[in-house]
Amino acid sequence: MEENFLQAEPQTEVVMLISIGPVQEFIAQARKTRDLWFGSHLLSEISKEAARRLAEAHNARMIFPYIHKEKIASGLDDLKVANKVLAIVPTNDPKAVALDVRRAVVTKWLGYANKAKEELGSGIIGPMWERQVKDFIEFYAVWSELESEEKYAEVLQQTEQLMAARKTLRDFRPNEPADLFGDDKSGLDSGRESVLKPSQYMSYAGFGIKNKETLDAISLVKRLSRFTVDKKEFKSVCDVAFQQFRDELAASRNQWMKTAVDEYYRDLKHKYGTALKLTGSDLQSYKSEMFYTSRVEEAVVELAAEMKKPINRVKQLEITQNILTSLDELYGKILKEPTPYYALVVGDGDRMGDALRKMKTPAEHQSFTEHLSGFASEVERIVFKDDIKGQMIYSGGDDLMALLPVHRCLAAVQEIRQAFTNTMTLALPDEDQRPTLSVGIAIVHMFEPLEDSLLIARAAEALAKVRRDELAIHFQKRSGSEEMRVSLPFAENPVNTIVKLQSLYRNGYISTSFAYGLRQLHAEYLNLKAHGSLQKEGLGELLYFEIRRLLLLKKPEFKSKDEIVKEVLSVFKELEQTDSDRVKDPLVLLNRLAEQCVIAVTLEKVGGAYGTNDTNSTS
Repeated sequence: MEENFLQAEPQTEVVMLISIGPVQEFIAQARKTRDLWFGSHLLSEISKEAARRLAEAHNARMIFPYIHKEKIASGLDDLKVANKVLAIVPTNDPKAVALDVRRAVVTKWLGYANKAKEELGSGIIGPMWERQVKDFIEFYAVWSELESEEKYAEVLQQTEQLMAARKTLRDFRPNEPADLFGDDKSGLDSGRESVLKPSQYMSYAGFGIKNKETLDAISLVKRLSRFTVDKKEFKSVCDVAFQQFRDELAASRNQWMKTAVDEYYRDLKHKYGTALKLTGSDLQSYKSEMFYTSRVEEAVVELAAEMKKPINRVKQLEITQNILTSLDELYGKILKEPTPYYALVVGDGDRMGDALRKMKTPAEHQSFTEHLSGFASEVERIVFKDDIKGQMIYSGGDDLMALLPVHRCLAAVQEIRQAFTNTMTLALPDEDQRPTLSVGIAIVHMFEPLEDSLLIARAAEALAKVRRDELAIHFQKRSGSEEMRVSLPFAENPVNTIVKLQSLYRNGYISTSFAYGLRQLHAEYLNLKAHGSLQKEGLGELLYFEIRRLLLLKKPEFKSKDEIVKEVLSVFKELEQTDSDRVKDPLVLLNRLAEQCVIAVTLEKVGGAYGTNDTNSTS
């Protein structure tokens, strides 16, 4: 008897690459640090949903991010995902797979948007909200057939080329005009209208929305993440900047200052506890805004709005004035104020594409991405350490962004760079192909708009990537009177040098005038070189003795010549050795040392552990 069998059509395998956006502009559109964080978090969660859908519904082998069935079963909460998803999918209909993943991604996004909309209730312009959220997600998917795993590298390169070509094509969507001519534009995205109602601003204060602030639907989804995402309190730029003050007061020698600060805050809670939601029972949990004269009024408005029976505007202004008076008295007593500066740090791996293109098999690629996931987790651990106390914005693969206290930023960057080096050593035993890490640090004032601060940090990162494997630092005073921008090779241990110079400045061995004197010395010799009046032979030794002369000329009266020479000149000893090293240019080295000296003095002034925070002094 002949039996008939229904045989399933054999499935082919495709390498599928998915890119989800928008990315940079969406992340950067932020007024508060939580907005900035949530932009990155949202993209990570949406990309994670794409990976989950591929793995669970389509039995895909995930390459980036690398997740296996056991990982999916235990949960993906801690997984950090970039906006790119790569997988090998068994399917005869890749288009259907891509459309299914797109639906999952859009559904995930709308879940966040709908939660924010529910919180706002009738306080928004509904039709305009719906129009803005429905077409927000950018989703691109391309694929190529994988005939055999031996051809993986070739097929992957072909797929990446398809993605690059796809992104050059623009999507044209039908125009849906605003309800009224002259609608207010969003303050964070001028391409969208504000969905807030002018008559509702009193009810918005509890959501951290300022009076007359105009926000579109996308920006509101980010702003309301505090109420829609289950995550503990997020540090503001004010909190991060204030950490230096907390650390300084925690030192035993400053117990008398801490006592005065504790009394000030207890007095605030006693007087205004029924009008303001003032939390914090110790130095580490005090509301940082209550220690900055320029932030008190805004904080009073927001803290009052969080109470069941908010006080009126007149009472808010009265409380604000009283707090400012108490704050002036506090600083008059302790003669110390917290720094308004913080560090915005961004980092990116160098030549990652070259390393990935050398992956011959899916297994090699999976192993590499698993190591990158481990690095992302390590970065987060470093940033949140008790001796750093920063705020992680984003850590996915070789990309990172964090807010750090100025006095801890160099130590954190040094540790992050070492973690990356260790990760690459494990992932790529062949030293010739190991990627490096370039890092940009922007030292910025808390009043600088976040979008502008991020641009400064990105510019610093770009400067570091010119030569790669470098640390670039950009500092500009809010007054605009002083600017510092320099990029230093990690191979020369710049952090150790800067930390040493900070210690020398803190202990009175060098002064601000010495640091800027080094800059002037470099400029003078550079001018001589430009006019052909400088011989290279013996230049390093000459510059070394010039520094010795400058050092003694600028030495503090309470230090002896022998003390100064012994403690300081060792930092500049390498200049003498450049005469026997044809590769090293003495003037280039002098420039780097001068800039490191200026950096050290600046960091101590605006946020050193024992600094004066007197950013106007040049003595």
